Amino acid sequence: MRDPEIETRFFENARDILLVLDAHTGRVIDANAAALAAYGYSRDELLAMTVFELRADPSDVPQQMAAANAGGVLFEALHRRKDGTVFDVEVSSRGHAAGAGKFLLSVIRDISERKQLESERSALIETSGRTLALREEFLMVASHELRAPITNVSLQLQHLVRMIERGQTESLSAPARAALDEVLRLSTLMNTLIDAQHDGSGHIVLARTDLDLADVARTVAERVRARADLVGSTIEIDLPPLRGYWDPLRLAQVITNLLINAIKYGRGGTIGVFGLAREHEVELSVRDHGIGIESGDADRIFEKFERAVPTNYGGLGLGLYITRQLVEAHGGTIHLVSTPGEGSTFTLVLPRYPAR
Repeated sequence: MRDPEIETRFFENARDILLVLDAHTGRVIDANAAALAAYGYSRDELLAMTVFELRADPSDVPQQMAAANAGGVLFEALHRRKDGTVFDVEVSSRGHAAGAGKFLLSVIRDISERKQLESERSALIETSGRTLALREEFLMVASHELRAPITNVSLQLQHLVRMIERGQTESLSAPARAALDEVLRLSTLMNTLIDAQHDGSGHIVLARTDLDLADVARTVAERVRARADLVGSTIEIDLPPLRGYWDPLRLAQVITNLLINAIKYGRGGTIGVFGLAREHEVELSVRDHGIGIESGDADRIFEKFERAVPTNYGGLGLGLYITRQLVEAHGGTIHLVSTPGEGSTFTLVLPRYPAR
């Protein structure tokens, strides 16, 4: 047996918003205390309104009212308070008959907190995904960049072993010092990759200092000269002073990558390193006379994992990608001019000082 007094008390004291609406016009016929508190209207104000006025976007209201009248509907929407602010709601609405008329009983739940938690969860998932992507890129960069000094140390040590076997002990100082320099560079590079590859937002961290890029190029050329000798290449450097405020380790990585590329694809020819200095920027170019690259591949090869050479040359397609990242971190650019069968010239342009 129904007790109208109990039903009225339940309706009035329910924690969710309860609205009774005219099934045809959407006019508010009745509202509970939770509705008055949620929307900020008095009872008289709310009973003079329609559900269209409570919705931030009322375009879907007619279809939802029809669905509720036909058998019930559950949906999410944005409702508007008297002060103009909006909040997320979940609406369960169903049609009912009362004498000759029909009305809709809508149970409305404020889900703003749930939406906020969902948004925070999505942001956390996105951040985690970005962190994993940065870790993956770090591992790729680390493995690629550590390979060059390890190879150089190996070559220097092989040279030392041959000299010892031949009894040429009086000349061991220079190759031993070269190998030690490579080990020190390897240690510095490892620390840099581990401690400062990214600043947390994906940006490369630079340790800038005043330096001459020509000196960096000559030092790098000495480091890779043994590798060039193995394929019959010579490295010729013709550089004026190229002073600026850069990260020496990062630019050494850039020049190392370019020289190793030239050795690898230069077919044993001469490799030239040349440049020029302007008032606000410098240029440095590395030219080989090797297999060259098709014009359509000139931009693509700077992308991650992209290569424009036969597979028998090996490699992961990361060297030029890393090179461009490091050059752009300095505010510079790098471009390629190449002719298949005649060779390639990579030119990097660097502002002398960072933009303010």
